[in-house]
Amino acid sequence: MSNGFTDLGIMPPILQAIEEMGFEEPTEVQSSAIPHILKKEDLIVMSKTGSGKTAVFGVSMLQLTDPAMVGPQGLILTPTRELAVQVDNDIKLLSKHLAHKTTVVYGQHSMNVEMKDLKSGVTIVTGTPGRVFDHIRHGTFQTKYIRFLVLDEADRMLDMGFLDQVLRIIKTIPKDRVTLLFSATIPTEIRRICSEYMKNPVMIEIESQTKTVDTIEQVYYRVAHNEKNTQLNRLLLVEQPESCLIFCNTRIAVDRVQTFLTRKGYSSEALHGDIPQSKRMKTIDQFKQGEFHLLVATDVAARGIHIDNLSMVINYDVPVEKDSYVHRIGRTGRAGNIGRSITLVTTEDIMSLYAIEEHTGAMIAEAELPSEDVYNERRASADKWVQANALKVKPASDSEKATENREQGKRPYTRSNQPPHHDRRSEHSGSSRAPYASERTGSTNAAQITGQPKPVQKANSGEHIQGQRTPYGKERTQGPRTPNDRERTQGPRTPNDRERIQSPRTPYVNENIKPVQPIAASQPLRSTEDGSARIIRRTVVVPIRDQKQQQTQQQNQNQPKETPQGKTFLQRVLNRIMGK
Repeated sequence: MSNGFTDLGIMPPILQAIEEMGFEEPTEVQSSAIPHILKKEDLIVMSKTGSGKTAVFGVSMLQLTDPAMVGPQGLILTPTRELAVQVDNDIKLLSKHLAHKTTVVYGQHSMNVEMKDLKSGVTIVTGTPGRVFDHIRHGTFQTKYIRFLVLDEADRMLDMGFLDQVLRIIKTIPKDRVTLLFSATIPTEIRRICSEYMKNPVMIEIESQTKTVDTIEQVYYRVAHNEKNTQLNRLLLVEQPESCLIFCNTRIAVDRVQTFLTRKGYSSEALHGDIPQSKRMKTIDQFKQGEFHLLVATDVAARGIHIDNLSMVINYDVPVEKDSYVHRIGRTGRAGNIGRSITLVTTEDIMSLYAIEEHTGAMIAEAELPSEDVYNERRASADKWVQANALKVKPASDSEKATENREQGKRPYTRSNQPPHHDRRSEHSGSSRAPYASERTGSTNAAQITGQPKPVQKANSGEHIQGQRTPYGKERTQGPRTPNDRERTQGPRTPNDRERIQSPRTPYVNENIKPVQPIAASQPLRSTEDGSARIIRRTVVVPIRDQKQQQTQQQNQNQPKETPQGKTFLQRVLNRIMGK
C-alpha cells in the first residue's frame, strides 16, 4: 500500500481491503474529504461523478463505528435502487477484514427479508428514501443509534421528488450526528437543507472548468428524426466501441431502440423503471462482466452506476435537464481513461443543445456523419466487431426448461407423457424392446427369454394383446380396456361416445316434455309416424307445468259466460232493495 492512503489515517484492515480492490493512490476528493470526516466534521462535497465519493464515506464510517454496539449506526440515502445496491457492495468489500455487517433496503424487495436483516445486528444501512421511511414508520428500523447520515447524489433525490421523505427521515435521527452530503450540483433547496440540518459544514468543491470530465471527447451529429436508428447503426459500425451506453429520454424509446438493435443482430439489453428490479440488477452485472456490450437505458442508470472502462456514451435523445447531460457522459472517461460522448441532435433539439453548452460553459463540437468512403474502409473490421457483439443463443438447461413449462402450464417432458409415436421395428422384426409395463414391474416374458417372437393373437373389439402398442405410445396387459383407456368394452357404445346403437335412428324425446302449439300455427300440430322427428324439431317444447297452465286457461275460456238473463250478485242485491 502506498503512503497516500496510509497518510490519511486509515486503519490497517481497511488498507488491506483497499489494496485487494486494486486501488493504489487516493483521488483528489478522497485526499481532501476523508481527514475531515475522521475528525467528525459535517461535510458538503461538490464533485463530478466518478471521482471516488463512495470510498470517502465508506472508509470513514467503517473506521468510526463499533460493530459490537446495538442498532444501526450509519444510514446512507441514495436516489435509485441500483445505486443503493452498488454502494452496499462497495462497503462490503471495504469491510472484508472487519466484523461489520451491512444491508440494503429498497422498493420491490422483500420486506420480510429486510426486516430479518435489520434485526440481525447491522452496522450500516443503505437504501432509498421511500423504503427507509416505510421501515421507520412500521417500527422495523430504529434510528435512535444513528451517528452518521449520508445523502448521496442529493440533487438527484431532489429531482426525483424525494425531498419530503428525506426531511422526514432526518427529523427522526438524533441531532448529535455527522452529516455528509455529496452532490454534483448544489441547487437552492439543497443549500437550505445544509443550512438547517448541518452543523458548520466544511465545503469541498472539486470540479473541472467545464463541469464535465476533461478526458471525454464530446461531439454531436445533426440527424433527421426518422433517421436516428439508421445513423445509430452506422455510427456503431464506424466507432466499434468495446462497451457502449445508449441513453434515451423515455422508457418507450428505450424499448424501441433495443428492439431495433436486436433485429440488427446485436447483443443488447434494456434498462428502465418498468423492468423488474431483479432483472435490472442482473442486467447491470452482466454488462459489467462483458457478457454483452450495448446497454440502452434511461437516466435511471446515469447516476452512481460504476461501470469500469466504459468506452462510449451515446445520447440517442438530448436530455431534457441540462445537468443530466453531465451525469450521462460522466459514465465514461473514469479513473483517467479516455472516453467519448456522441449526441444525436435533430432540428427540434438544437436549442436544447445550445442551452447545455451555455450551462457547462464549453462548446460541443459538431461532426459530420461518416461518409460512404469511411464506412467502406471500416467495413472489414466492422464485420469482426459485429461477430463479437452478435447475439449468442445458449441452449436452455433442464431447469430453465422446467421453469418455462411451469410458466406455460405444461407438464415436464417425460417418458410417461411423450407424444404419440409408432414403433416400426415391431412390424419388420420379430424381436422388439421390452414393453413399458414389463420395465416398470421388472417382469419378463417368454419372447424375451427365448428370443423368439410371440405369435400374434387376434384380438376382439375393445381388447388389446400384450406386445402391441396403443395409439398413445403405451402398452397394456392382455384383457379388455377400462374406460380410462378411452375405449369401451365389446358391445354397443354409450351416448357419451357420440354414437348410437346400430338401429334406425329415433328422436330422443323426454317423457317430461311434450310438444305444444307452435307460435305461428293457429291449430295444434299432430305428429305422424313418418314425420314425427321433423315436427318435433320444428315445435317449441315447454315443461309440463307450463302446459297445465295453458290447459287451465283454455278450460276457463271454454266455460260459458253469464248471459244477460242470468242473475249476478249485483242483480240479486238490487232486487232485494227494490223488493222484488
